[in-house]
Amino acid sequence: MKKMNNKGFSLVELIIVIAIMAILIGVLAPQYIKYVEKSRVSADKDLLDSVYTACTTAAADPDFASSTPANSTASVAIAAGTDDWGSEVLNTLGVNTFADVTGKLKSKAAGSTITVSTDANGNFTVTAGDLSVPDK
Repeated sequence: MKKMNNKGFSLVELIIVIAIMAILIGVLAPQYIKYVEKSRVSADKDLLDSVYTACTTAAADPDFASSTPANSTASVAIAAGTDDWGSEVLNTLGVNTFADVTGKLKSKAAGSTITVSTDANGNFTVTAGDLSVPDK
């Protein structure tokens, strides 16, 4: 006697579909992880670019030009926020402390400190881990 109303999938068909899905996930997962890390690095570079822009904006302001650090590590002035220039940089970034900015790092640079340094010409370089703005 044969059943006429045969609905559903057989166990073999379900196992084949699960096996195909497992193979696809195995191939695509490493690519997905790589793209996620690239997006995190991009977000961190954007954050460093914001710090760089805030530093150059504060340095270009005539009211703060006299307190702009030259040929030094400017992170100390920003982190303290006690001088006019450091306070202006923090205000431009929209944060109260420099630790709030450092806490926004998402990539492998997370946990490292953001360092802002200036050369003798007053040019800024912002680094965190192996990321740097402007790019060298």
